[in-house]
Amino acid sequence: MIIKLPNYLKPDKSKSPLHRLFNYYFAVFLPLTALLLTIILNEPFLSTPLLIFFPIVVISTYVGGLIAGIITSILSAMILILYFPPITNYNSLLYGERIFQFILYLVESIFLSYLVEFLKKRDRVSEFKKHEKELNKKIIELDEINLNLQKEIRSRDEFLSIASHELKTPLTSMLLQTQTALHNIRNVSVARFSFESLLKMLESVENQTKRLSKMINDLLAVSVLTVGNLQLEPEDIDLNELVKGVLTDFEARIEKEKYILNFDPKDKIIGFWDKIRIEQAVSNFISNAIKYGEHKPIEIKTSKSKNHAIFSIKDQGIGISKQKQKMIFELFQRAVTPEQYKGLGVGLYITQKIIQTHQGSVEVDSNPGKGSEFKMKLPLKISQG
Repeated sequence: MIIKLPNYLKPDKSKSPLHRLFNYYFAVFLPLTALLLTIILNEPFLSTPLLIFFPIVVISTYVGGLIAGIITSILSAMILILYFPPITNYNSLLYGERIFQFILYLVESIFLSYLVEFLKKRDRVSEFKKHEKELNKKIIELDEINLNLQKEIRSRDEFLSIASHELKTPLTSMLLQTQTALHNIRNVSVARFSFESLLKMLESVENQTKRLSKMINDLLAVSVLTVGNLQLEPEDIDLNELVKGVLTDFEARIEKEKYILNFDPKDKIIGFWDKIRIEQAVSNFISNAIKYGEHKPIEIKTSKSKNHAIFSIKDQGIGISKQKQKMIFELFQRAVTPEQYKGLGVGLYITQKIIQTHQGSVEVDSNPGKGSEFKMKLPLKISQG
């Protein structure tokens, strides 16, 4: 027959054997010390030795655990029955009373040991539960961080795939056009040489170079914004004149893609901003509207409200669902697939960061199939420091 001890009677395996041995020696040492003290002190402790023996049971249990407390209880009970008071002659009635006292004290001291151990473990359980809550909270936080990291890794891998394709396409086209031009110059006679075809090739190379340059600039802007090192060089700027200048750069593209773009500015709107960065933000908004506007009219408006300037651009294109409207401002995120529309998915991210650095805000109002309206709100003067 195998007798299994309950868990609270099993030795604490978290403690070393030397530590447990010390606890047992301590359990023996305490009652012997108590005996010595009661003999030395004599009165009043000799007549009421429980004043010392009950406290040593508590101390032994608290320091050494339940088993140490039981050992101390048994030893102190034996000391009490043998030495207090000293037995001078044999008396069966006296011995019966002493045995009853021994049993009573032993039961009381063991119960006291259980009570001390119970209270001690209850405090430990409360402490463990507190630590458990803290650990569970940290686990949840780590899980969230892990999910975000996995999401960022997937976005990065997708971005690298898109970027490698997008960067390779203009390079391949430029190389092909250059090789064709060189072949014609070297092998075609002057009489058959066409300056018109050469001009078209060079124009194509120029367009591909601009496209490649824009993608590289976007990637550089992302790297600067990601580490938070965007430095502004603000100056007094007329927002309407800035928008006109950006639209001039888009004239050829607007004409080529047969867009009607309406912009009728009124009074000047002077703000203290970084001209190059605001031009970049406005350019990204216009480029976005042209890309997704499905060749329908685009309307641009500017206005001033108290201490803020407002720029809005509205297209009548594919629109954006409510679920994806927040996502489009995240890095490498797009509301469309790469197969539908080419791009790196960094334009709106860059735009939002530029506007936020100017202490402004950006919002979008859109419905699928009904177009999109982007609004940029900028303080007329950004606070320094």
